[in-house]
Amino acid sequence: MHNEREILFTEGEGLEYKSVTNAPFKIRVYKQPGAIAYLYQDWKELAEKSNQTICMSPDWAGSWWRHFGQNKKRSLHIITVQDNGKLVAIFPLFKGITTLAGKVIEQRLQIIGSGGNRSEQWGFSDDYGISDFLDFIVDPDYNEPVADLFTSLLSNSELASHRIILHQVRDDSYVKNFIYPSLLKKEWPVKIDKSDVCPFIDLTQTKDLLSFVEQCKSNARRRFRQIFRAEGPDKEYIIEEAETLSEVEEMTNKLIELHQSRWNDVGFPGAFHDQRFRKFFKEIVLNTRKNNQLWLKQAIDSQGVCAVRMLLLHNGRYYDYMSGYDDNSPSAKYRPGIALLLNLINDSFVKNIARVELLRGDEGYKYDFTQNEITNWKMTIPAQHQTKTGWLIPFSMIYFCSILYKYGQREVLLLKVQYQKRGFYKMIWGYIQFRINSFKS
Repeated sequence: MHNEREILFTEGEGLEYKSVTNAPFKIRVYKQPGAIAYLYQDWKELAEKSNQTICMSPDWAGSWWRHFGQNKKRSLHIITVQDNGKLVAIFPLFKGITTLAGKVIEQRLQIIGSGGNRSEQWGFSDDYGISDFLDFIVDPDYNEPVADLFTSLLSNSELASHRIILHQVRDDSYVKNFIYPSLLKKEWPVKIDKSDVCPFIDLTQTKDLLSFVEQCKSNARRRFRQIFRAEGPDKEYIIEEAETLSEVEEMTNKLIELHQSRWNDVGFPGAFHDQRFRKFFKEIVLNTRKNNQLWLKQAIDSQGVCAVRMLLLHNGRYYDYMSGYDDNSPSAKYRPGIALLLNLINDSFVKNIARVELLRGDEGYKYDFTQNEITNWKMTIPAQHQTKTGWLIPFSMIYFCSILYKYGQREVLLLKVQYQKRGFYKMIWGYIQFRINSFKS
C-alpha cells in the first residue's frame, strides 16, 4: 500500500511520507518540553474521537511528564501524523538513553506514562509505571494506513536506532489490534508478553444496583447484603462525599495516610513512598475535580474515617484508581471499602455510566463484582542496530545492570520501611521476617 523508500526528511524535525492516495501524510516530531501543552486541544479531541482511556488524555500525559519525565537522559519524542492538514494520529513517545564512557550505546522509546524510574541510565527490564492503559492515539478512519505508516517508519533513521517498548497495551488497544498485526505481516521482529489481567464491570446488562447484585455469584451476594445492612446512620458506618475543595484535599490526604499505613504494616513501601507519585496524584485529583471527573467518597465509623476511594470519570467510564482503608477499624469486617465501590456502582446507574474499570491486578474482591477481564501486554520492537552493529556485550550489560538496579532499589525500600517501623537495631530482623513470609505466600 505504501512504499518505505518514499519516507523523506523535510525541514527541521519534520518527516514526510508519500502516500499513494491523495495528499501525503505529514509527520512531525516534537521534542521540546512544551510539546504536550502545544498539542493539548488537538490531542484532547483526537483522544475523545478514538475513545481513549484516561491515561492517554493530554492532562494525564502532561502531569506524568512534569513529575516523572524530568531526567537528563529522558526527552519527549512525540510523533504526529496529518493528512491534508488534519491530525489523524499521535504516537505519544518519550526517549531514554544509556551511555557508556560518554558514548550513547542504546536509545529507547516508550509511551508517555510508562515507567518513570528515577534513573534512565540502565533502561530497566520491566519498569511497571503508574498508568494502567497506554496506547497510540489514532483517528478510527485511519486505523490501517497509520499502522502501515508506523511500520514503515521503523526503517527510517528517525526510529531505526531505537528499541521501542510499549507497556500496558490492552487487548482492545490500537497497538495490539493494528500495529502488532502490521509488524507480523511485514515480518518485523517483535516480542509480546502478557503483563496483567484487568477486570472490568459491565453495567449494560442490568438497570440498577439491586439487579446488579442479584446477578453476582451467590457468595458475593451474601457479602454484599451484609455490607448493605451495615451502612447507614446508627449502624456500622456512613458514607460521605467530598464536595468543597477543602473536603477534597482533606479526604485525599486521608486516603494517602490509610493507603500507606496498610502497606507499611505488612512491610511494603506503598505507592506514596515516592514523593513524585504523591504530587502527581494530588494534581490529578484537583484537575479532575475541576473537570467534573472526580468521584471521591469516604466511610466513617465510630472511630473516624475507615475507608476512602477515588475514581476518575473519562469518556463514559469510571476508573477505580486508588483506595485506602483501615484493617483495624471497628467496622473492618463489614468491608467499608467494598461499600464505597457498591456506592459508585449505584451512582453509575444514575449517571448512565456503562463500565467501571477495576484496573490492573487479579485481587479476589474484583471477581465478586465481575468475571469480565481484559489483558494488558508489553510489546518490544528491537532497534535495527542491535542485530547489525555487534553491540551484544553492552546490551547484555545494560540488561544485567537493569536487573541489579531494579531489585537492589526495591530491597533498599523494603529495608527503609522496616527502619521506619522498628528502628535501626531491629530493621534487619524485621526485613528477614518479612522476606521469609513473602516467599511463603
